[in-house]
Amino acid sequence: VKLTLVVSLMAMTGSSAFQFMSNWKVNNPQDAGKEAEIKARFGDKKLVVVTGTSSGLGRKTAQALLRTGQYHVVGAVRDLDKMEAVAEIDGFNTEHFTPMQVELNDFGSVRQFCDDLKEFKKSKP
Repeated sequence: VKLTLVVSLMAMTGSSAFQFMSNWKVNNPQDAGKEAEIKARFGDKKLVVVTGTSSGLGRKTAQALLRTGQYHVVGAVRDLDKMEAVAEIDGFNTEHFTPMQVELNDFGSVRQFCDDLKEFKKSKP
């Protein structure tokens, strides 16, 4: 009788009764292995990409994030030489800051940056 009642309720309410479950994420074992590998490389730090870190708002944002000690900041910039000079002047901790070159108005450069970032995540000690 109970089973029939449950089935009847499910049929009457339709799939909308289970819509709340649509946002649930079920981790598969492969993802858990990848997450463990990334955690071993970065610890509890979150990886953040900030564009324009060699000047202006991007520079101030990178400084603020690095000051917290909770983030590894990847500075996406056009000019790596300028960024290295700024990082030295501002005293960015190179263990927690990595400059990477990208030209945002060039899709090829953005794709290359994304590929480089994926490789960086794999190789970070």
